Amino acid sequence: MAGSRPDGLGERGSALWDELTTGRVWDASGLVLLAEACRLADRLEQLDRLLRGDVDAWARIQVVNGGELVIQVDAAMSEARLTAGALRQLLAQLRLGEVKAPTAPPTQPKGSRLDELSRARARR
Repeated sequence: MAGSRPDGLGERGSALWDELTTGRVWDASGLVLLAEACRLADRLEQLDRLLRGDVDAWARIQVVNGGELVIQVDAAMSEARLTAGALRQLLAQLRLGEVKAPTAPPTQPKGSRLDELSRARARR
């Protein structure tokens, strides 16, 4: 089950979604966790912009009478750290970082101790 990309994902979240849904089969609970991981990735990107000074507010909302309401995040650094931790936990829960140990190539049966001695004699 691939699932369709959740609405409202930003550039980083969309890229993560596309990367992790291509060629993989997800169950419903995995898709929910993946969607949240993608949203967290977008939030981290926005928090990074705040910390770098590229933006000065989290969001701007136009008020009907022409005024502007600004939402600021005062503790962006701690929020970024908490969000990164939440993303790390979600990705670990999705088991995306697991690497299977390489399997050893099949070995030839060695045979009995007498067979080994015969082969050693033949090599001499």
